[in-house]
Amino acid sequence: YFFLVPILDFICYFCRNIRTKIRKIKNQISMNANFYKHSFIKSTTFLIISSLILLITSCNNDKPFFEETRTFKDNNWNHDQRIVVFEKNIEGSQTPYEVYLDLDLEKDLDVDEFPVTLSIYSDKGEESHKQVVYFFPVMSDNGLAIPNGPKILTKLVYSEKYFNNSAHYTFKILRKYSKFDLYGIKGVKLRIVPKKVNE
Repeated sequence: YFFLVPILDFICYFCRNIRTKIRKIKNQISMNANFYKHSFIKSTTFLIISSLILLITSCNNDKPFFEETRTFKDNNWNHDQRIVVFEKNIEGSQTPYEVYLDLDLEKDLDVDEFPVTLSIYSDKGEESHKQVVYFFPVMSDNGLAIPNGPKILTKLVYSEKYFNNSAHYTFKILRKYSKFDLYGIKGVKLRIVPKKVNE
C-alpha cells in the first residue's frame, strides 16, 4: 500500500497541473476571442462611418448649388415676361460649376428655333452672356421626332463656370423670340451644380 502513495501523489499532482494548464488555455482562448470581437466591432464601426461619410459627400456633390424655377400663367411665356430674373449671394471660390437651363413644356413650340440668352451680372461689375437654342420638333438620339407632349428640355449653358469673387449675382434669362405669345411653356428653371472633377 505504502509504495502506491507516491504514485497516487504524482497522479494527483499531474492532474492538478493538467487542470491548471486547461484553465490557462481556456482563459487565453477567452482573451483572444474578446480581442478579436473588439477588433471586429472597431473595424465594422470604422467601415460604417467611412461609408456614411462617402455617401454624405456624394449626396452633397450631386445637390444643386442653386436651383430655382419661374412658372408662367396659362403656360405662356409672353413678351411682357421676356426677361426672367434670379438672384443669389455667392461666396467666391475656385470651385467649377455647370450651369443648366431647363425648359418645362406642356407641348412643343410652334417654332423651328427658340433662342434663349443667359446673362450673369455681379455687383462687382462682372458680367457674362451666353446663348443656347432649343430646336423643334424635338429629335431623339436616333434621329426620330419625339412625340409632341409634356417634356423637359435641358441645355448646358456653361460646362465650367467659376464664381471667383464674393458678390451678389443676378441671373437674367431672355427669350429672344419676337412672337408675343409663346404657349406651351410651363416654366423655366436655372440650375447651378458643382462640376464633377475626376481625381
